[in-house]
Amino acid sequence: MRRRPIANPAPHRVGFDYSQLDEDAAGEARAIVGRYHARQKAYIIDTGRDLLAVKARLEHGLFLEWLRSEIGMTPRSAQRAMGAAEALGDKSDTVSYLPPSVLYALSSPSLHALVRQEIVERIETGEDMSPRKVEAVLNEARIRSRQEKTEARPRPEERQRQEAPNHDAEARRGLEHERSPAEQARHSKFKKAKAKELAAILAPLLSADVYNHVYGLLFVAERADLQEALKEAWKNTEAGSKHSDHQLAELMKRING
Repeated sequence: MRRRPIANPAPHRVGFDYSQLDEDAAGEARAIVGRYHARQKAYIIDTGRDLLAVKARLEHGLFLEWLRSEIGMTPRSAQRAMGAAEALGDKSDTVSYLPPSVLYALSSPSLHALVRQEIVERIETGEDMSPRKVEAVLNEARIRSRQEKTEARPRPEERQRQEAPNHDAEARRGLEHERSPAEQARHSKFKKAKAKELAAILAPLLSADVYNHVYGLLFVAERADLQEALKEAWKNTEAGSKHSDHQLAELMKRING
């Protein structure tokens, strides 16, 4: 049996050695590269905007026919350009320094909007977010998303427990319905006051990065799960280890009002 020849691996791409040029020539060559990449990035978002405008006026089949015959672009490339325009169109100046591959990753529909918002805000606040650092944040977000999906799959015994009626939750909902409008208003005001009290405690303790992370987590974390996780995490701290479970339970009661 005749064996196939083994293909040689592609050579590793390295940057151009500008030391071969004099200072003026090197500066001009680098400037041309910068303008070229800037045109590429502007092309992506500007083209995406144009395609969205045409797509809105044409039926699906006609749009694809027009795209292939007049623009010569694949549906995949067009979709990525339109996605970049939709997700980053109003932030095009902010992300203008990022290469096309990172722009596509940052505007991917599979990326959580809060992660995209966090990255854009970090760039806007002047943090040193190099393309490589943005890619690292995106990669961490992908890993975290996969882990969360894996952890979210309940085991059979957990599924049975989750499907069982939550009598405490039902009782609380029933109590809310039984309250008069005036009582509901007072209760709502009380909860808002507690939220402000908690925010005043936490805000001075959070750096900008931690604040963005915590703010995003609050969108998805359930209150009961957060309380239980906070109790367990605090028990592992120096201050929390000095309290008994009974004292912690009493503390949570006071927090809950």
